[in-house]
Amino acid sequence: MTHKKRIVIVGAGIAGVSIAWHLAHREFDVTLVEQDMPASGATGSAFGWLTGVVKDDAADVLIRRAALADWRRLEEHIPELNIKWSGSLTYGPASGSCLQDERLLHKAEIARLEPALNNPPSEARYAAKDGAIDAASATRLLLDKACEKGVVLNTQTTVTGLYMSEGKVTGVLTSRGKLAADCVVLACGTGIPALTERVGIHVPVLSSPAILLRFAASRNVVNTILSGDDIEVRQAHNGDLLAAEDYPASGNVRETAEAAQRAVRGRLTGAESAALIQYLTGERPVIQDGYPVLGFADENRTVYVASMHPAVTCAATIGRLVCEELCDGQSNAIPQSYRPSRFIDK
Repeated sequence: MTHKKRIVIVGAGIAGVSIAWHLAHREFDVTLVEQDMPASGATGSAFGWLTGVVKDDAADVLIRRAALADWRRLEEHIPELNIKWSGSLTYGPASGSCLQDERLLHKAEIARLEPALNNPPSEARYAAKDGAIDAASATRLLLDKACEKGVVLNTQTTVTGLYMSEGKVTGVLTSRGKLAADCVVLACGTGIPALTERVGIHVPVLSSPAILLRFAASRNVVNTILSGDDIEVRQAHNGDLLAAEDYPASGNVRETAEAAQRAVRGRLTGAESAALIQYLTGERPVIQDGYPVLGFADENRTVYVASMHPAVTCAATIGRLVCEELCDGQSNAIPQSYRPSRFIDK
């Protein structure tokens, strides 16, 4: 009987779980380790906008342009993902000219598409292929499917370090003991640097906090994903309005939430009584130089790092690419600019 390659994935956010789901369909022995509960980190407070719209010279263009096709492929396997392919509408002074997969709409067209939008802008960029997903629900669903295929999940288990033997990583040290691995995949976002530093590898993953707000709405008022200079909202499957906001420099999240509520109530007919149900702050992982980081971080090819922003948009593609590389040993689809080796000797 041949020995199945043992993979330990650290982090059960949407990226780690997508990697686990993809690996579960191949000949691997996969264990997923999560310090809290699945989707409890940045994934749990993600807005869930799936978009392939990106500038040609963007750092993440390769993954972003593949993202929607990979989500549609996943949806064929798992229809319960329930992706809402509604398109998105972007307006405001900073909206600029149209990018690939966008077209310009004028005021009358905008009003037909979003009749509840008060005082519609004179023009907006429409990306018809965009969609939205409940990131936390999708993560749990992918995880259930992965576990059905044999993935082992350890929750509320903290990875305290990487285990070294004869000069190479052979597993992880956890709050519940050692887990042996032929390869450790670090998909734990802002937790990556602390683990890689212990084996002399510097991967600068920074934290970019953002706020997700949930409002109770009396009826559906938004058809697409609306992203303007005043509001960024979409309608959830259960009828709630979801809004995304940048974290305030002042740190006063409550004040930001109240301002967002006023903006939603004033901008959308039918949302005048929208009541704030919940707001969450998530620590989104962002790589210091803006490029994704995908690849082996050590010469022995026993530590693999997978992180980027936006992780929800790109999770299906990340899972596919990492799985292909772990199966084949090397992926030519991943450019050198994404590799962790760029941080060595810096």
